[in-house]
Amino acid sequence: MTIEDTYAYQCNGITGYCDSMKCITTDVLIIGSGGAGLRAAIEAQNRGAHVLLVTKSRIGRATCTAVAMGAFRVSEGNGIEKHFRETLEAGRFLNNRILVQTLVNDAWVRVKELERFGVPLLVEKDRMSVVSEKKIAGILLARALADYCLHSGIDVLERTCVIELLVGQEQEQKKEEEHIRGREKRREKEEQEQKKCIGAVALNKDTGELSIISAKAVILATGGYSQLYNLNDNPPTVTGDGLVLAYRAGAELQDLEFVQFQPAFIDRGVPRMPILDWLIEATKNLVPGGPLKNCNGEQFMSSYGLLEQRILRDNLITAIEREIYEGRGYKDSVILDLTSLSPEEIEGTFALEFQKSAVRPFLQVLTARRLHIASCAHYTMGGVTIDENCSTNVKGLYAVGEVAGGIHGANRLGGNALTEIFVFGAIAGASAADYCEQVNNEKIDHVENVEKYIRDLKTAKGGINPSSIKKEVKSVVSQGLRPVRSGETLAQALDILEEIKRKATFMGVTHVRELPEAFEAHFMAELARLVVTAALTRKESRGSHFRIDYPESRKEWLKTIVITQEGRTPKIRYDPVLKVASYND
Repeated sequence: MTIEDTYAYQCNGITGYCDSMKCITTDVLIIGSGGAGLRAAIEAQNRGAHVLLVTKSRIGRATCTAVAMGAFRVSEGNGIEKHFRETLEAGRFLNNRILVQTLVNDAWVRVKELERFGVPLLVEKDRMSVVSEKKIAGILLARALADYCLHSGIDVLERTCVIELLVGQEQEQKKEEEHIRGREKRREKEEQEQKKCIGAVALNKDTGELSIISAKAVILATGGYSQLYNLNDNPPTVTGDGLVLAYRAGAELQDLEFVQFQPAFIDRGVPRMPILDWLIEATKNLVPGGPLKNCNGEQFMSSYGLLEQRILRDNLITAIEREIYEGRGYKDSVILDLTSLSPEEIEGTFALEFQKSAVRPFLQVLTARRLHIASCAHYTMGGVTIDENCSTNVKGLYAVGEVAGGIHGANRLGGNALTEIFVFGAIAGASAADYCEQVNNEKIDHVENVEKYIRDLKTAKGGINPSSIKKEVKSVVSQGLRPVRSGETLAQALDILEEIKRKATFMGVTHVRELPEAFEAHFMAELARLVVTAALTRKESRGSHFRIDYPESRKEWLKTIVITQEGRTPKIRYDPVLKVASYND
């Protein structure tokens, strides 16, 4: 990383604000310091690229990797085809098969190599897990990778958020097919403009200082958008910024309607349990009729075929939410009742040690009382469209991890999230480094639109507080975009979000620390509209998306909803699922 110069610009009036801007040059800019971003940084640097990693928090902290339970789905030999098949079945066959092939082929090697970065692993059947007795497994995993990056000399900007991707236009000579007119052959060439990502604008969260970063390649590793919901288990920094940055830069977004929920304890004093769906699957046949009850005391799992079917998160949450939708819930929850079992019986249902370790702290409370559980936003399948190299349709822009779409289809198979970030993190780093050898950095003189936006926030004295906009967005999404939704509630939510978007133009800030929240509020308001639009468009039920007015899956909807920006409005396109006939094709 080189800092070329610093210059001042006029933006007085915000307490604590630094009226200066740095110009930074690097080869690969990576946005986000979860597992995907850290692994991409390691790979890019190993291939000779200069890497700058920008993160909202301290490196490796406040990321989904840091709060993960540390389990990986892996396979080798004959198990690879099974892993491939189960991933497609869980995703309700909406997955990009080429990406799934890459995932299952590389899973074992990419996860096992974490030991080289200082991560202790336990191997059990088709799983690997981080060995961690005193710390949360995810913290150990994230810290090991962060330390490896820092000791390798990778440049890091901490407590810094990216607020805009910088895009240029590249002229390409495109050869057209030959036109035959009589005996004359004529080959036409046309100038075609293609967008190219050339860097980003970043904002220091403490000082407000802006940085213009010129980069040959940019990798988005910003995570998903579960923070659009009030009840979620993601760190507060994971607000979907990367999707909106990519969308505004001209990239394609897909599968936004698919949000994976986990059942979560909501009783006061009861901590969140990370594998509640696995617990229900493991114990459902130990309790006659199943352990879930509605407000009438009725056991309802058999009504939805859950005693016979394998629980894959989407079908479990749909059953819970349909009970609530039809008025048989305790407000927004149902009851988990395992009081008829002993702690030993519950622990004995799990075959793997990492599962037993995860459930042990909860055994006493599980057997002592009936517990309320509610749907908690956990993971988002939608994201930026990528190919097998993690490239987007914008040259020089890559996406990896939860910010990317296509791998998991309509529902993610448990254990694939952490596996994905290390498989594709390595690919993204390698692809970006290779691309850097073909291009040069571009000079970026100014970012007038960003400067104007900050000035407008400053001058809106007495304006709307950004935190109130975020609260309104989360409230609308939490009610209108539940796992079980209808065209009517979605349309109402979209109307309200349009009004919130209008209100957001009247935001004002008085202190520098409010600036990042103002950008997040804008990102969340815009992304929520896109997610609701996708859910309103998909007129069927599939995976984590259940439409009460279209309760069946339809063959004609085995296609991907792709959203791009056209002017200031979203444009919808339908793409067929990228298929291969079988794993070996």
